Amino acid sequence: MSSSSIAPTDFASILAASVHDMKNSLGTIRDLIKQLKQSNTPDNNLMQLEFEASRMNNSLMHLLALYKIELEKFNLNIDEYSLNEILNDIQAQQSALLDLNSINLELEYDAEEQLCYCDFDLVSNAIGSILNNAQRYSETQVILSAGKQNGYRYFSIEDDGAGYPEKLMTNKEIDFHEGNTGLGLYFVSIIAKLHSTANKQGYIETSNTSRLGGAKFTLFLP
Repeated sequence: MSSSSIAPTDFASILAASVHDMKNSLGTIRDLIKQLKQSNTPDNNLMQLEFEASRMNNSLMHLLALYKIELEKFNLNIDEYSLNEILNDIQAQQSALLDLNSINLELEYDAEEQLCYCDFDLVSNAIGSILNNAQRYSETQVILSAGKQNGYRYFSIEDDGAGYPEKLMTNKEIDFHEGNTGLGLYFVSIIAKLHSTANKQGYIETSNTSRLGGAKFTLFLP
């Protein structure tokens, strides 16, 4: 069969199947890494390997989610969660890399418990991918905060790096070709829009107004 006889939808299906296979392989790699960590004293190389495997897994999850969204076969698993619970989960995801890069992560949230209706796994994974990039470009510190603003629940990430390039600012169309940062922002913007009510829709903002002098990312959910 020639390549010209394969319809675009066939290719998309093949791509989705390949993603599933790669996810399984990465899962095996991550399990092996955990076993190595239990039997040996972890070093920076092993921690970096674990991080890279997790990053690849997240990218594949993003790709598969976008594929399902395109086919209108994607369903959100909406439930009620506390903002504190989501922040703590994200911190746990990133703790090894934070230690590896000597980055101090400061959590900020209201003393009064705030609740959020969202797909926990999607939101936690999406914010985690943005935090992952923030660590790579920051110097020593990142602030992860959550709260309530203008009827929305928000999650913000502020770093002390050089800031976003102009083409990744909110008032520009996000280009998912701009490396991992652009792809991550594109994915989170799609996830934000999927969270909607009768008169509100989730959205993201990017700016260079971080209190630490670098980039600031904010996800708003209704």
